[in-house]
Amino acid sequence: MNDGNLKKIVRLLGVGFDAEDGHIRITKSDTYDVFMGSDESHEYILQLIKKIEEGLENRGLSLDDLSPEKFSELVSSLV
Repeated sequence: MNDGNLKKIVRLLGVGFDAEDGHIRITKSDTYDVFMGSDESHEYILQLIKKIEEGLENRGLSLDDLSPEKFSELVSSLV
């Protein structure tokens, strides 16, 4: 396999584990996927992802630009 031909794909993934109503919630976009959760936790995850995306945009960055440590710092600064 030639590593020069691989494309790095970075996405946000949110998973809620508190759904007890049997409803399957899935929200997808070009940059994230959110699965499951109660209505409240699913919405909370979506709002958090929107804050992260806005924080990246305000800094002129994309997810590809951040190391895991820098991503953690960004999220900590937003919540």
